[in-house]
Amino acid sequence: MLNKIFLILIIFPSFLSAQNWVSLNAFPYNGVHHPITFANDQHAYVITGSNTDNVYRYDPVNDSWFQLANFPGGERGYSYGVAINDKAYMGLGSNSNGYPNDWWEYDMINDSWQQKASLPADGRNHPAMVAISDKIYMGCGSDDNGNFRDWWEYDISNDSWSQKSDLPAIARHHPFYFSIGDVPYVGFGHSSTGIHKDFFKYDSLNDIWIQLNDFPGEARVAGTQFSYNGKGYVLSGDGDDHGPLDEGEFWEYDPLSDSWTQLPSHPGNAIWAPGCFVIGCDVYFLLGQDNASFQTVFPLNIYKYKLSEDCGCTDPNAYNYSNIATINDGSCCYNSGCTDPLALNFDPVACYDDGNCIAPVLGCTNASAINFNPNANTTIANGGSLDNTFSSGGYFNGDQHLFFNANESCIIKSAVFYADDSNNITFELRDNNGNVIDDTTHNVNPGQQTLVLNFEVPAGNDFQLGVSSNSGLYRNNSGATYPYDIGGLISITSSSASTNPFDYYYFYYNIEVEVPCINATSTVNILDKEKHILKIVDVLGRESNTNKQLLFYIYDDGTVEKRLIQN
Repeated sequence: MLNKIFLILIIFPSFLSAQNWVSLNAFPYNGVHHPITFANDQHAYVITGSNTDNVYRYDPVNDSWFQLANFPGGERGYSYGVAINDKAYMGLGSNSNGYPNDWWEYDMINDSWQQKASLPADGRNHPAMVAISDKIYMGCGSDDNGNFRDWWEYDISNDSWSQKSDLPAIARHHPFYFSIGDVPYVGFGHSSTGIHKDFFKYDSLNDIWIQLNDFPGEARVAGTQFSYNGKGYVLSGDGDDHGPLDEGEFWEYDPLSDSWTQLPSHPGNAIWAPGCFVIGCDVYFLLGQDNASFQTVFPLNIYKYKLSEDCGCTDPNAYNYSNIATINDGSCCYNSGCTDPLALNFDPVACYDDGNCIAPVLGCTNASAINFNPNANTTIANGGSLDNTFSSGGYFNGDQHLFFNANESCIIKSAVFYADDSNNITFELRDNNGNVIDDTTHNVNPGQQTLVLNFEVPAGNDFQLGVSSNSGLYRNNSGATYPYDIGGLISITSSSASTNPFDYYYFYYNIEVEVPCINATSTVNILDKEKHILKIVDVLGRESNTNKQLLFYIYDDGTVEKRLIQN
């Protein structure tokens, strides 16, 4: 039965056009695609994925994760689940023994599991699964024998399954699906003939399917989906060639007009088999697999997007009070201060910025030192990208680096690195011709770590921060915002990526830079007094032959002359 309704496509409605994706703390476990994701009003949950049995709970107020007891059904991949109020239901998928048809209920309040009646049909990967009141509908998917188009109803109160009318289209797996009100919607996905864009709704009272207008964009498979406030949403995935979409597309479906509206794409590349959940008025997007990179990448980035202005702080005594919010989302902030982590007066407790952040100005602050800078307010500052969560990326082997300029001699004291495996890596400072002028070697461990570098950097342009060999260190594939300023002294200008050098960001995070103060008397005491000009040193006290930096000529009578040498 066809229901032909004129399709109206509106791009970026005004109330959403100003909305942006916000980056949150990274997920604590690496390498998860096909996660089971759901939420109640207080917490969200991520279960299994990538043949694991891990269970994590998310606290949106503190943006933090806590690992719970493992899923009792054992390691599982390609399994799905849905939630109704404070209960969630999941099962199926595959494991090392094949395709289980088991079915489980999870109590989010008590963190307890109970096994329910198994599906009286073949287990499967990639099914559609939709919750409606006290019923759950499940169908489609695939196993070793091919795709399915069957459709089943699970009655929660009776703990029983019954078969319904098949999807009136070719069998498929990994479709998109959601419910709006008491109506399930299913479409797209991958069949034996290709990727699809057809779309259907199911009338559960009459057990009939109604075909709707085709999706107006590229056919797609293997993304994620949800519903909110009377509309359905599909997000990211692969396109009609089963390769990544050009970007992480985000679409909204309006059942009243049978129309689709495109919203702002999530940051980074399109993701295969990600997850999402909704808490309050926000959707959270996470995990999956980035197949647009040169190697398989499992992003840990989590992004949040506000779906409406209904949620916000409703307390007029809070700094972030919203006079249009009708739902208090727990975001009320009562602590003001500087929220910029790079500022000298950063307040980690503050949740509302008071506009009084003090930017660091690097230089020597000792008035008696040779290199005293009267404008400086600190001798140590951090910069570059502070961590790797600003966009998607992955571990990378190759001779790539960051370019930077230094307008005064300084020391790069340390940086944060993310390593894939244990390794012995030499970190290098190179000049503008690629010659190594300083290096250090560390044994790195998997995960995040801060490493001491102590690179002595002269003033100049187009220096390089890199590694000497294959490293397996984390780089971001997109989302960099060059130039990165460090205390007004160092500017990281780009990367060495042959394509998109202003998007890629390599290896060095939260870079710590110091300008040491030079004491003239202590420098003279170590001089060779056989010559009238004993030594020429830069601000780090090193002997120098350069002709374009700030130098100090030190004489055998103990006097010091400062000279700015140009080309």
